Order: sequence, then C-alpha cells, then structure tokens
Amino acid sequence: MKPTKIIIALFTIGSALFSIQTQAQRLPSKFPEAAPRQNVYVELGGNGIAFNAMYENRFRKAADGAGFKVGLGGFTSNYEKVFTLPVGVNWLLTKDNKHFFEMGFGATFLHYEDKFDWGWPGGTYNPYPVDVAGLTIDAKNSVFGHLTLGYRRQPSTGGIMWGVAVTPQFNQNGFWPVWFGLKFGYSFSRK
Repeated sequence: MKPTKIIIALFTIGSALFSIQTQAQRLPSKFPEAAPRQNVYVELGGNGIAFNAMYENRFRKAADGAGFKVGLGGFTSNYEKVFTLPVGVNWLLTKDNKHFFEMGFGATFLHYEDKFDWGWPGGTYNPYPVDVAGLTIDAKNSVFGHLTLGYRRQPSTGGIMWGVAVTPQFNQNGFWPVWFGLKFGYSFSRK
C-alpha cells in the first residue's frame, strides 16, 4: 500500500476514535466505575493475524461502551517473518457486567519479510504478491482492515478475562471473512 493511503487510513481511524470518544463520554452506563476499564491480553489469531499482545481502554468510566485497543504481534519461521500492529475501536455491550458482546473495526499495519535463500549468487527474487492468512499482500509493508464480532467473559470486579471472536480481514485485494481470534488476559477494574 502506498504511503499516502496509509496516512489517509490512519487519519480516518484517528478521526473516528476522536468522534466516538466524545460521543461515548455523553452516554450513561449501567455499570459505572471510578476509572475507565482497562484490559491487557494475548490474542491468538484475531485482528493481528498471528499472536498479539493487546492493550484496551474504555473511553468513559465504565466496563461497557466504546473503547480503543492497540497491540503488537507477529511470528517468524525459517522462511518468513511477519510483524503486525493492530489498532481499533470496539464496543462492549452487556446486561449483567460479566458476559459481553463485542463488536468493532480497525486497521492493522503488516510487515512481511521473506527469509528464504534461493541459493544463487547475485540472483534476485521478489516474493510479492504473497498470501498471508488468506490475504494477498503486494508489498513488504501494507495495511489491512479488520472487523470484530465476538463474546467476552469479563468479571465485574476485574480479574481473568477471556473471549472468542470472528475477525474478518480485508484489503484492496479482497476479503477474508473466516478468521477467528481467541483472547486471554486480565481486566483491571476500579469501583
């Protein structure tokens, strides 16, 4: 993806985050807290494709409602190296402050490096386009979009949290509707 498209995508997400944050502050919550709920978790699959360490924060002093998330992830093997940086906005909906429906959207920066040595001196090899988890990647650095629809179990007083989600991925080359994420971590609550 070209640098101008990356800048436009990041600006659009930043504008959406600011707009959602200002609107979220005005809506009352059934489950107010002394500070916005924060979550730290690891995610297998999900928005960052492979393995991710994620941080999440609500926009208002509550366990539910709108929030943002950001993470680092990737994987390496003998033949390739992938680094991901997912960012996004999500909404948590609940009736009992324990079981949550999560929905959201965002973008993930992806760096893909082919480490395969083809064995001829001075030879050149261009691995692109390459398929990474169902998405066709055209360059070493790219950005793709993601959606999130899932279930989360998060204790009302904080503690161990976990969740599962369907996380479709898309970019200019196509749409990968069947991708899943499994998360496990800790929820910080201040009552």
